[in-house]
Amino acid sequence: MSGAIDRRIIFLLVLLALSTPLIMKYSIKPARMASADKFYAVIDKLQPRKGGVAFVALDFGPNTKAENLYQAQVTIEHLMRKRVPFAVFSLYVLAEPFLVSVPQEAANRLMAEFPGERWEYGKDWVNLGYFPGGFLTVQAIPKTNNLVEHFKKDARGNNLKDLPAFADARTLKDILFLGEFTGLTGMFDNYVQFFTSADYKPPFGHGCTSITIPEAYIYMDSGQLDGLLEGIAGAAWYSERLTQAFPARAKDSAEMVNTGLGVAHLVIIFLVVIGNVLAFRSGRSQAGSRA
Repeated sequence: MSGAIDRRIIFLLVLLALSTPLIMKYSIKPARMASADKFYAVIDKLQPRKGGVAFVALDFGPNTKAENLYQAQVTIEHLMRKRVPFAVFSLYVLAEPFLVSVPQEAANRLMAEFPGERWEYGKDWVNLGYFPGGFLTVQAIPKTNNLVEHFKKDARGNNLKDLPAFADARTLKDILFLGEFTGLTGMFDNYVQFFTSADYKPPFGHGCTSITIPEAYIYMDSGQLDGLLEGIAGAAWYSERLTQAFPARAKDSAEMVNTGLGVAHLVIIFLVVIGNVLAFRSGRSQAGSRA
């Protein structure tokens, strides 16, 4: 059609909109997310205690890392800042690299911010690895009387009884918090149904992809979820809350990615408007020529 925008120009504009904030390390303040505020408040209230450990399930792979990865990063950073030891694990085999990289990168960031302090594997976190049992693994956790004996070893082959972060964990009541991040259909349901007992449910925070937000709200309304990170926007607001609390904190990627996404949406809206204007003018021109 005469006057149509070359698609290569469209691709280039969207690429620039997405990449420029990351390249320039630029971000704008994200919109406040009430459900992310609740998530933040849950972790902010946690206090380390003997035997207490948080569980963080990274049930995502490369397919949803654009949202789930940043959610996991800010959550793990917050747990480290609170000095609450935690265990990472996954029911999804493609998550294994993230079980290693996400906690270590968070520890490196904090040690750069606080040169005199250390965050160490085994003391501040452990990696339980990938569990192929799915819901059977989750179902077994509330039933055990000794979490150390139940899991026995970490992903590195260390005995959990020798790792301070996990050595005194015994029952479900020693799990101070459960965080779960996924974009996989049905994965989140495993934790809602089975990660609880008759007399105790750990505070539960969930990170979902944008497409599953409506489903997750049901669990927020019912009280089964205590906090929710809604896609990259939830991670960006959580990152902003951390920056407000810790002004010396280095800028992370969550807010920059969120900014890029917002700019890209504006570019697409602009292109839609321009495309319709060009189509309208072309139609008028063709009608005039026929007359």
